[in-house]
Amino acid sequence: MEILSFQSPEAKGIVKKGYVLALPTETVYGLGVAWDDKQAYERLCQAKNRRPDKPIAVMAGKNFDLSKYFEISPNAKKVMNHFLPGPLTCLVKAKANAPEQTHLGTFVAGIRIPDKKELLDFLDSLGHPLQVTSANISGQPAQEDFNDVYATFENCPLVQGIIKGTCQSGTPTTVVDLTGEAPVVIRQGEITKEEIDKVFYE
Repeated sequence: MEILSFQSPEAKGIVKKGYVLALPTETVYGLGVAWDDKQAYERLCQAKNRRPDKPIAVMAGKNFDLSKYFEISPNAKKVMNHFLPGPLTCLVKAKANAPEQTHLGTFVAGIRIPDKKELLDFLDSLGHPLQVTSANISGQPAQEDFNDVYATFENCPLVQGIIKGTCQSGTPTTVVDLTGEAPVVIRQGEITKEEIDKVFYE
């Protein structure tokens, strides 16, 4: 497994080849693959020992038009505009042209824009989103330290590179379902339901 920076051409190459890249976000370390590469998705699930029928969130840069692929209601858009980039994953309805692996046939996908400049620049340079899940073996705690992630995956041939960097909070994102008439918090992170409700209903 190569130790890289966000600026390394090899980092982009790993994604383009359909392999897994470990990378720091503003919350915890993640494992990422191209959002429309089925083989890469399978490699990601194998690397984590994760069930392939459990959806993985879409992480996009600021310049990618998510509305082309996902139905974002006016209230959901208010929430996203207020909290993103930031530690929030929003569940929204996927359109028919969204990659199948982003919703696994449910047509509901989690989307987020991270609040980390180097990561945003990397995503924008790719020109497409990644699917990113926490960099740990399924069932184990999320990891925020480079050395811990390296030790976990250094002998995994599916994870071909790791970006050396730091995470800011160590707390996974808040996950909120914005597909209905009221927001439903699925997982509590730094952003609270009260804060989301205030923006959603204003």
